[in-house]
Amino acid sequence: MIGIRADANSIIATGHVMRCISIAKAAKELGEEVTFFLADQESLRLFESSTSENEFQVVVLGTDWQNMEGELDILTKELRERAIKTLLVDSYSVTRTYFEKLREICKVAYLDDLNKEAYPVNMLINYSGYSLNMDYTEGYKDMTGYNDEKTVLYLGLQYAPLREQFYKETPDSEVDKDIVDSFARKDKRHVLIATGGADMCGMLMPLIDRIISGELEDKAIWHVVIGGFVENADAIIRKAQGHDSIVIHRAVQNMAYLMNRCDLAVMAAGTMLTECAACGLPTIFYQVADNQKFNVQYWGNSEGMTFAGDVSESDTKKTFAIDNVEKALIERLSDTSQLDKLSASLKRITDGKGAIRIARALMGDL
Repeated sequence: MIGIRADANSIIATGHVMRCISIAKAAKELGEEVTFFLADQESLRLFESSTSENEFQVVVLGTDWQNMEGELDILTKELRERAIKTLLVDSYSVTRTYFEKLREICKVAYLDDLNKEAYPVNMLINYSGYSLNMDYTEGYKDMTGYNDEKTVLYLGLQYAPLREQFYKETPDSEVDKDIVDSFARKDKRHVLIATGGADMCGMLMPLIDRIISGELEDKAIWHVVIGGFVENADAIIRKAQGHDSIVIHRAVQNMAYLMNRCDLAVMAAGTMLTECAACGLPTIFYQVADNQKFNVQYWGNSEGMTFAGDVSESDTKKTFAIDNVEKALIERLSDTSQLDKLSASLKRITDGKGAIRIARALMGDL
């Protein structure tokens, strides 16, 4: 039995739980049972909206997601009772003390992207493109986990835990007809705008404003994805009404279908950039959090990705980034001859099968 400890809410958004669900689905395909451990009801609500009923066992700890040491008593009790052999942890709220306690119970794997410090775990996973330059080898050379086993490092985009839809094509017959029909126009380029589950920094509204107030509206069909935690969703939908070139998508279950059929994208930095690369989708992206700085650096130097700026620090920088997004869109849509070349370059970066590799590692098969 594999355990997974992760959370999602309006503050940290959905990324941690979503990538863990991908890993859990891969493990289940390989014949392994999985139990999720979530802090609270808000995490449970998102989890249940992203999985099938009874797909995985779930335990709600009833704890504070920001104080993970405070959950140790209840979590370790659950781990013992459920005979968890390996626990995957995905959170920025971890501490060394937290892992010291867990390593007494079972093998522990940590999904990391910051390398703030070395932790006593059996497996350290960082699937980012910049992970090989983050000194993990030096930091973990003397580190051990459960049973004093030496920490094994799994680094690089080959471990990017994308959903199955990103490495297996979905036929039109398995997709909602409205989504299929939204790509009917072949005389226009299709552009995807997705800002994450919570639209951190509120980018959807100003981006739509730029589309309908300038020269962009008639240059493409604009596919706007509104995530489940976007607070002003109704206002965004009203803003887009009456503009036939703007298509609103909500509760999207197959993002890969959209990415594989669009020619260009605007995205927030994060896992979505890896998804875009797996689909060969040239992307203009922006930064919404300080912990994305290494990710931004890596993708900003990748052919096919264009960095527009950091929108998290001030309104001035946000406006500057939106200006850059608009300029880049006009440039790409005015000369689309380079899009196929950029797409091919991105596809060489990752095959998207990292969830399978991580699941095998957690099962002891890698």
